Amino acid sequence: MAGRKPFEPTEADRKLVSSLAGFGAPHDYIASCIVNPQTGKPMTPKTLRVHFRAELDNAVNQTNALVAESLFKKARGNGNGAVAAAIFWMKVRAGWKEPAQGIELTGKDGGPVEQRTTVVDEKQVAAAVAKLEDDY
Repeated sequence: MAGRKPFEPTEADRKLVSSLAGFGAPHDYIASCIVNPQTGKPMTPKTLRVHFRAELDNAVNQTNALVAESLFKKARGNGNGAVAAAIFWMKVRAGWKEPAQGIELTGKDGGPVEQRTTVVDEKQVAAAVAKLEDDY
């Protein structure tokens, strides 16, 4: 009695799985994109992991390498974003840091910060505004 042939991934299937895994798609979603031609049904995540183990294991590293290559080319170029790409690269890869920006948390000679409270007389403000309006 002849049974069903085992699933054989195509090159297109392998590229699709590798791309989706590299983009961070969950296994459930990736499996739903691969249809078994013998059954016409989407693959299960378990079957996906059996037939596409290498693609699932290597996709993130391959995608990161492509992005790093693109960033490196951008950082070495002259176009839009080249300076930002170069600065990002130097911070992440070469350990560059922004200079520390201090915020003064003490007052004069290390004492407490002086607090001032101003009491506003609403009648005086209204009179001053009226005078300004009259002058113009």
